[in-house]
Amino acid sequence: MRSFRQKVFVSYIALLVLFLTLMFPFVTNSVQQIVFRSMSDCANGLIRELVVAEDEAGIVQILKKQKKFLFYRVGVLDDQYRLLYDSHTKRLLGAPFFPLKFVTHPELEDALRQGTGYSEEYSHLLGQKLVYVAKRFDFHGKPYIVRLAFPFHYIQDLRNGFTLGFLFFGSVVLILFSLLAVIVLNHFSSPIREIIRSIRNYREGNLDTLPHITLSTTPKDEFSHLANTVNSLSRRVRAEIESVSEERNEREAILESLAEGVVAVDKDFCLSYINSTAFKLLGLTRDSVGESVYGKIPAKCLYLLDQCAKEKQLVTDEIELSEIGQKLHLNLVAIPRTAAGGALLVLHDCSVQHRMLEMRKAFIANASHELKTPITVIRGFAETVHDNPDLPQEKVQEVTSRIVGNCERMTTIIKNLLTLADVENLPSFRVHKHSLVDLVHVCAQAVQTVWKKATINISHEVDDVYDAYVDATLMEIAVTNLIENAAKYSELPAKIDISLTRLPEWVVLEVRDHGIGIPEDDLEHIFQRFYRVNKAHTTKVGGSGLGLSIVETIVQKHFGRIEVKSTLGQGTTFIVYLPVSLKNQLKCQEYTLCERDVSFVKSS
Repeated sequence: MRSFRQKVFVSYIALLVLFLTLMFPFVTNSVQQIVFRSMSDCANGLIRELVVAEDEAGIVQILKKQKKFLFYRVGVLDDQYRLLYDSHTKRLLGAPFFPLKFVTHPELEDALRQGTGYSEEYSHLLGQKLVYVAKRFDFHGKPYIVRLAFPFHYIQDLRNGFTLGFLFFGSVVLILFSLLAVIVLNHFSSPIREIIRSIRNYREGNLDTLPHITLSTTPKDEFSHLANTVNSLSRRVRAEIESVSEERNEREAILESLAEGVVAVDKDFCLSYINSTAFKLLGLTRDSVGESVYGKIPAKCLYLLDQCAKEKQLVTDEIELSEIGQKLHLNLVAIPRTAAGGALLVLHDCSVQHRMLEMRKAFIANASHELKTPITVIRGFAETVHDNPDLPQEKVQEVTSRIVGNCERMTTIIKNLLTLADVENLPSFRVHKHSLVDLVHVCAQAVQTVWKKATINISHEVDDVYDAYVDATLMEIAVTNLIENAAKYSELPAKIDISLTRLPEWVVLEVRDHGIGIPEDDLEHIFQRFYRVNKAHTTKVGGSGLGLSIVETIVQKHFGRIEVKSTLGQGTTFIVYLPVSLKNQLKCQEYTLCERDVSFVKSS
C-alpha cells in the first residue's frame, strides 16, 4: 500500500510539472489570440466606417474623428504601401511626409494576400516593440489596408498576469485535487489494508490456510465483493489442498502397501521419496530423504538410475544383496521422471521365486534320485535273475521280494508326488462341511490296522462342534500322515495322543507322540520335500521325505496353519489350525495367528 501511495504522489508531481510545462505556451498563445481578436474586431469596426467615405480624404477625416475613441495606433495604406494616415506617425513626422511610402512589412503582405496579417516588430520611430494587425478592405474597386499597432509590453504584462493567475489557480486546484484524492484513496484503500492485515499471518507462514476476511464496509460495495471472492477462492484453495493432500496420502499409502520397493530421486540424484519396503531392502533410514543417494545405495542401482535419466527410457536389471543369513534377489526397474527430472527405481524382491526355483531343482534332483535308487536295485536283481537261470528257488524268491519291495517304494513315491500335484490344484467344489471328530477316528483306525500295538487316544469336549470346510480325502491323508509319523518315530509300542479344541473361529488339532523327538536345527526344514531328519532311522522305517510336505500343503490349501514343537527324547507335537467357516477362510488370508493366545491379529 505504501508503494501504491508513493506511486500516486509521484504521479501528482509529474502531473504538476507537466501542467507547468504546458501552461506557458498555452497562456502565451491564449493572450496572443485575445489581442489579435480584439485588434481584428476594432479593425473591422473601422472598416465599416471607412467604406462609406467618398474618397481618400474622407477616409482620413473619418480616422481623425475616431482618433479620440481609439486605444490603438491606427493607419491606412493603399495597395502600393503608401501610408495615407497614421495616428502617431503623422504627429511625429508632420504633414509634409504624407503620403509616406512604406517598405515591405510582413503583416501588410499577408493582408493583401490573405485579407489579414499579424506580426510583432520593433518600431524605431516610437522606440518600442509593437504588435501589428492589418486588415484589407475594398474602397471604390481598389484594395486598402487598415493597420493597427499595440505596445508589446502591454501584451507581455498581460501574459505574465495570465501566467501567474493560471499558476495560482492551477496550483490551488491541483492541491485541492491531491488532498481529495488522498482522502478518497485512503478511504478506498482501507478495505485493501484490512484484507492485507487479514492475510498477513498466512503470508508470514503463521497460518496453514487463508483466514476468513471480514470487512467493515457496506456489504454491497466492490471491496466486499472482492473480500467475498477472496474468501470463496480461499475455500476452493483449501478444498483443493485437502483434495491434493488426500490424493497424496492415498498415493503414499498405496506405495507404502506395495510389496515392491519404490525409490524416487530428483535430477541432482537426491532422495525425494522412498517407501517402507525400499527402506528394508536397501537398509536406509528416514533421515536419508533429501540427501544424495551416492554411497547409500548399491552401485548397480546408481548406474541404472543414471542410465535411465540419460537415455530417458525404461531400464531393467537384476541384483543380489547379502543379508544376515540369507541372500536377496531383486529385479530392478528404472523409470525416467519426465516432468521434474530424475528417475524412479522399483525394486521387486524375487527371493521367494529364486528359492522356489532352487527348491524345484532340488525337488527334481531328489525325485530323480529317489526313483533312480529303486530302479537301479530292480535292474540289478532282474539282471541277476536273467543271467543266472539256475539260481536256487530260495534265492529267486529273495531277489523277487526285493524287486517287489522297491516297486512298492517307487509306487509310494509316485503316489505322494501325484498327491502333491493334486493338492496344488484344489478346486473349491471339493470343499464341503465335515466333522473333524469323525475324520480323526477314521484316520486313527487306518493307522491302527498297520500299527496294531500302538495306543491312540482321542480327546475332545463332547458338547462342542468340530465341523470345518475341508476336502475330506485330502484332509484324511494329512491327518493319517501325522498319526503314522507319530507311530513310526516312537519306541514300540507307540503311544499317540490326539486332541481337538474349539475356538470361536478355529478348530485346533494336536497330534502328540512320546518318541525320539526332532533336533532343534531340523525343525525349520522338516516340511521341505525329501528332507529327512534321521536318514538311518528313515531307511529303517521307510519313507520318502514327502509326508510332512504333503501335510503342510494340504493345511495351507485349506487356509490353515501347522506348527511343530519337539524335544529330543520326549516327543513331538504337531498343531493344526483350521477355519470353521468359508467366511473365515477368506479372512485368514489377511490375519496371522498369534502363538501366545491363539488369537488372530491383522497383519501389517
